Amino acid sequence: MRVLVVEDNVNLADVVGMGLRMKGFDTTVVYDGRDAIDELDGSQWDLLILDRDLPGVHGDEICRRLRARRDPVHILMLTAASRTDDIVQGLGLGADDYLTKPFAYAELLARVEAVQRRLGLADTGLFVRGGFRADFRTGDISMNGEPLRFGQRELAVLRMLVEAHGAVVGVDRLYDEVWKDDHARTKNIVKSTVYTLRSKIGDLDIIETIPGQGYRIS
Repeated sequence: MRVLVVEDNVNLADVVGMGLRMKGFDTTVVYDGRDAIDELDGSQWDLLILDRDLPGVHGDEICRRLRARRDPVHILMLTAASRTDDIVQGLGLGADDYLTKPFAYAELLARVEAVQRRLGLADTGLFVRGGFRADFRTGDISMNGEPLRFGQRELAVLRMLVEAHGAVVGVDRLYDEVWKDDHARTKNIVKSTVYTLRSKIGDLDIIETIPGQGYRIS
């Protein structure tokens, strides 16, 4: 599940982001409203953890914009505004949930996991499409029951695309996360790896190219 954390308290934002990543959530952290708008306009998110009192663009305005354009992202407001009127107002703006500061991290995590269950995005580690089957827990890949041999980075690219749940994953992100320790490579290696994946998978049109943006599971 892809999670965007928007919080201007840098320490709090980083702690929340780190905790969610350790639990396996694909999490990005930004610290002001303008950066949040850029992230929300540029990609698809499953959950937005949103502070209300943000610099740049207020959290309420971000919420209004998302609901005006019918963005399906689930919004969890995380704020110090704890009066009943504040909570009613936040939910009225389009937030799906509301958690007041200070909060227990365990409660935040429970709410995030509840969103994951509602969206049906719990990570089983298994991807099946037609006769193609990839078990990311064991590394076993097969087509119509016949084993396929995938390299470690090919498997990492495929898993990132699968875990994006149909959202576009950019070339820069794939390169940074899969080849982060290999500075001798160029970003053309991403294109080459996707080509190899497609050739091994065969006729199934599983990986879609979005020109100028990246790739996604079709």
